[in-house]
Amino acid sequence: MKTKTLYTLGIAALLFALAACTDLTGPEQDAFSGEPIPPGMGQAHIRLGLLNARTAMPSLEGLFFTLDFTVGSTIVSKDLDGGRTLTVALEPGDWELEVKGYTDDGKDRLVVQGQSSISITAGISSQVVVDLKPDFSSGGTGTLFYNVSFPESRAFLSLYSLGAQETYRETAISASSAGTLDNLPAGTYQAFIDLYDGTNNQAAVWTGVVHIYDGSTTSLTQIFTAANFTACPPEVGKGEKTLAEKLEDALDSPAGSYTIVLDGTETDLSSFTPKSLNVTDAKNITLTLKGNGQTVSLGPDGDNGSLLTLGAESGTLTLILQDITLQGKDDNNAPLVQVNSGATLEMKAGSLITGNTSSTNGGGVYVSGGALTMSGGAVSGNRTTFSSTGTNGGGGVFINGGQFTMNGGKVSDNTNNSTSVVVRAGGVFITGGTFTMNGGTISGNTASGTGVHGGGVHVTTSGTFTMNGGAISDNTASGSTATDSLGGGVYVSSAGTFTMNNGAISGNNTTNGRGGGVFINGGFTMTGGVIYGSGAGDGKANTANSDSNSGAALYKGSGSTVPDGLNTTDETIGTP
Repeated sequence: MKTKTLYTLGIAALLFALAACTDLTGPEQDAFSGEPIPPGMGQAHIRLGLLNARTAMPSLEGLFFTLDFTVGSTIVSKDLDGGRTLTVALEPGDWELEVKGYTDDGKDRLVVQGQSSISITAGISSQVVVDLKPDFSSGGTGTLFYNVSFPESRAFLSLYSLGAQETYRETAISASSAGTLDNLPAGTYQAFIDLYDGTNNQAAVWTGVVHIYDGSTTSLTQIFTAANFTACPPEVGKGEKTLAEKLEDALDSPAGSYTIVLDGTETDLSSFTPKSLNVTDAKNITLTLKGNGQTVSLGPDGDNGSLLTLGAESGTLTLILQDITLQGKDDNNAPLVQVNSGATLEMKAGSLITGNTSSTNGGGVYVSGGALTMSGGAVSGNRTTFSSTGTNGGGGVFINGGQFTMNGGKVSDNTNNSTSVVVRAGGVFITGGTFTMNGGTISGNTASGTGVHGGGVHVTTSGTFTMNGGAISDNTASGSTATDSLGGGVYVSSAGTFTMNNGAISGNNTTNGRGGGVFINGGFTMTGGVIYGSGAGDGKANTANSDSNSGAALYKGSGSTVPDGLNTTDETIGTP
């Protein structure tokens, strides 16, 4: 694209005449910088800008730039440190300009770049605006500084990665507060700020795009007023009632959408009795449970069982958790939440399912014919353990013929262990169901025992796992021998299918085993994303048994249908 000269030849001639009145022998003056234009040459006044001003990104001030002007075999190179404008004299001709910006004076960490075409005419000064686009090829991490002001309410800031790398981050914020999110992998993020005013049952949501550059700080400032809030679905269960009574009020309501707001006066929050919520009269109920930071705990001395069991014999039931913690028991005999046919559990920012030990499948959430959707929150710190025969699966989430859609949030730091049965999935187990991962993270989960298949994810019995984004990282499958410890990140049995379209699998481990990142004994297709090998740096390497053919990145089992070119390998597969 030819850069337009901002002055016509007539105006340029007038400027020349005016200059000649004061100094008939002096050179032209640059109309933009006031600097003289050398005889026989033209001048370009370069101004650097950022493409898409609505995107939050680091300031260009303080970056170190290189500018290379090229015409034919001639190259003129300039440095611009800490500024955004530069004036350069060039011989007449059609030049190509390439700009690169770095966060360090050693020019090692590239973060932005741009190009432009410049037509230089003798005696003429031209203004050139170069729009710079982000470049994340250097990797690394940066920081988000946020400053959010709003009326009294509860609020959460969430970041969803829009690239192949992790991460999902979520933090509670208070009115007129500032803070930082550190060590964010360089890349582009979708940012959400969710606010809820429990007093007036109103909510506000802001969304935008954030760029994080290696070694830089991005600032995000937002100011909310009362005008930004809109009414939520009507509140049910008002007054001095227990949570159980408020839930009953919702089920007894006509078809529609409702909100329950916890104010801390509910007397059963610290000792909740397991409760079944079942729609039986062909109506559709959507219920949002706004916790306002409250914790609902199974009674330490009360009955064992699932804190909530959701279902719909006719009609549908959708329960949305937001800003609430569901706390389980160390000696429980059931998943903390069970989702049966006709029901959907949706987790949003601030929701947490934690602290439950189940002696059956699914420590945190068990889905049997129903659906689980995560756009925020976490299933974290749960455990499942067996002492009898059978299959021990899903320390965090167990999907049995149901659906799990993960757009954000975390399944993290769950465990699954047994010495008497096969241990499958510290994080997520899928059997006869579907798991679609569009974002979020599955991290820090551990499966351990005598026969271990899948530290992060296990797919079996016609189950399907499609990974479109997000990260599976730092999970562990810990068995006693190579054949007992398979798939630190993902294990796919002969009856399961895994399709990887994007995302990253990194930092996973099989202790004494095979397939540090992925162990495939079933179907596998990879069209994008990255599975890191043993040589990856920055803690991204997947690791397996040190013997040859252990597959730090990928191990191809005897029953697999891995396509040609994706055989057992210790090397990174895909492009970061």
